[in-house]
Amino acid sequence: MSFLDKAKELANQAKDKAEELAEKAGPSAAKGLDAAKSSLDKATGGKYHDKIENASHKVEGLLKRDGHGPDDKGPGEKGPGEKGPGEKGGPTEPGPKTP
Repeated sequence: MSFLDKAKELANQAKDKAEELAEKAGPSAAKGLDAAKSSLDKATGGKYHDKIENASHKVEGLLKRDGHGPDDKGPGEKGPGEKGPGEKGGPTEPGPKTP
């Protein structure tokens, strides 16, 4: 067995193990997300409830995504009708606040 064959075999073993561990961690990550969402909502007095929910749904979508569906988008990919930063109607970052 050549060095390259051995390296490929070890890489495949590592990939399989990572997939297994990721599946086990999913429910724990979802619980942590719910706890963080509740804490943030409580700490802000509900002022940012909609934004917290929106971010939470995006993270939940990433947790549930398996990477094999036709509608899955990778990081930075936009779906139909979505606007990117800098596009008219797209998300913008607030500028620095002046005192």
